[in-house]
Amino acid sequence: MSSVVRIGNAQGFWGDRGSAAAELLAREPELDYLTLDYLAEVSLSIMAVQRDRDPNAGFARDFVEVVRSLADYFKSGGRCRIVTNAGGLNPHDCAAACVAVLAQAGCPPLTIAVVNGDDVLEVLRATEVDETANCRFENLDSGLPLSAVRDRLVTANAYVGAVPIVEALRLGADIVITGRIADPSLTVAPCVQHFGWSLTDWDRLAGATVAGHLIECGVQVTGGISTDWLEMPDAADLSFPIVEVAEDGSCVVTKPTETGGCVDERTVKEQLVYEIGNPDEYLSPDVTVSFQSLTVQDLGDDRVRVSGARGRPAPQSLKVSATYRDGFRAAGTLTIFGRNAVTKARRAGEVVLQRVRSAGFELRDSFIECLGTGASVPAVPSRIDESQFLETVLRIAVEADDCSAVECFARELMPLVTAGPQGTTGYAEGRPHPHPVFRYWPCLIDRDRVHPRVELVSEGARRMGPAPRRTTAIVPNGEPAPRWSLPTAEPPQRLGDLAYARSGDKGTGANIGVVARTPENYDMLLAQLTAERVGEFFASMGVLEVIRYELPNLHALNFVVKGILSRPLRVDAQGKALGQALLELPWGDQP
Repeated sequence: MSSVVRIGNAQGFWGDRGSAAAELLAREPELDYLTLDYLAEVSLSIMAVQRDRDPNAGFARDFVEVVRSLADYFKSGGRCRIVTNAGGLNPHDCAAACVAVLAQAGCPPLTIAVVNGDDVLEVLRATEVDETANCRFENLDSGLPLSAVRDRLVTANAYVGAVPIVEALRLGADIVITGRIADPSLTVAPCVQHFGWSLTDWDRLAGATVAGHLIECGVQVTGGISTDWLEMPDAADLSFPIVEVAEDGSCVVTKPTETGGCVDERTVKEQLVYEIGNPDEYLSPDVTVSFQSLTVQDLGDDRVRVSGARGRPAPQSLKVSATYRDGFRAAGTLTIFGRNAVTKARRAGEVVLQRVRSAGFELRDSFIECLGTGASVPAVPSRIDESQFLETVLRIAVEADDCSAVECFARELMPLVTAGPQGTTGYAEGRPHPHPVFRYWPCLIDRDRVHPRVELVSEGARRMGPAPRRTTAIVPNGEPAPRWSLPTAEPPQRLGDLAYARSGDKGTGANIGVVARTPENYDMLLAQLTAERVGEFFASMGVLEVIRYELPNLHALNFVVKGILSRPLRVDAQGKALGQALLELPWGDQP
């Protein structure tokens, strides 16, 4: 028996299900903590635009509605403490809005704390800093100095770690609202506070970081975006996850009973290899984590134990997520039906771009895609006879420095309804609208330049203090029956017969995690799924380099594919389709 802290997640990104927090706490009212993650890499640039229009904006207003939905829970004495990065660029006004909605709902005052200090925009903008030899804030992907974009910077926020959240919890905060915090740190901080860990207890911090990584994307660990998603039970009710973290840093991943999806060895491994880079050097502001010693044990009944994380001191620098303005863009679609649909669609796209040029406008970049015929990953459909398609969705995307050039494109697209090929339809959404482009600029900053601050915005009459410790037995329940389809005994025809995969973006590169369906399949993957073979498969997408990392403990490989996302106008700009594409890699005697 070991003491545990139970931490749930009810938001994987800004735009996730707003009802999830109330639903999870209705099913699991005794959770100790609930985390909500709102910030992707360019989220703060969107908030910056909102703040320009309204000085009181600049945060995820969706979270305020989540708090409103929890008023009855708190009024009934609910003790779960909330930790979120919904504050964005303006945690203070986010907290003030939460205070207001709770008061309107007649909820007893709660103690709400905010964490500021992650905003380093003025540090990056300062010319004297940029020009010093050791502080050029080079782009981690391209190596370019910040001077290339400094005058167009919109946001710059350092990924702060768990320490200020721990302080806020120590002060009795019921709700902690932060700006840019490293995603796993939302989970690490409650663990440190609950157990009283030292901030140099690297292995325990590593275990909590792994737990945070597993739940930070919400339902991705309970069956969301899984390779075998079609086999998920009750996909309409996929439950958000819970981790039960033990004092040694190990955890059990689970979900409420009688909810959709599942938690088993495969869903957990698939999320473990998601966007991790070098698995022996997973970097966070709290600790450097090695995934190489992790053990995953399926306990059955939607419970999977993850243990064995190893930690080393955190880097001396913090990562900065900066964004800058880079012109305008627009994308529009039309459906083309009939014989030679793909040829007609491509010709129609060329006509639109030709008319924009004839009008005297210059497009910085343009991209014509025929969705349904291999637009997401050109490597796969090279084996398909395009003349067999009677239908395709034409998608044209453009970028320009001048908004008027993008507006011209938008005007020239719709005339295809009468001037394009017969069978042109799907135009009910009308003319596309230009949008400003914000580019991501990752760089590093010395820790001593970042000064997080904790402020109590509202002090409630009650201070929760540490949630009561509870115990659970972490004991296998025998060998659980597999709930996912197993590969057949027939010779594999494609990589997907041997493995499942998950992919995502990291700047202009992508991570593709590949996990063997059985331990026996891992040796085949190790021998044949080389970095060279993956690079050849995706060669048409501008791959610069492929690095393969091996995780024999998870029977998995992780591929970092550099340069593959260098065309942001593609429909799959975040690389979410790359894992599924790689699973189509021919295997065995296939050509």
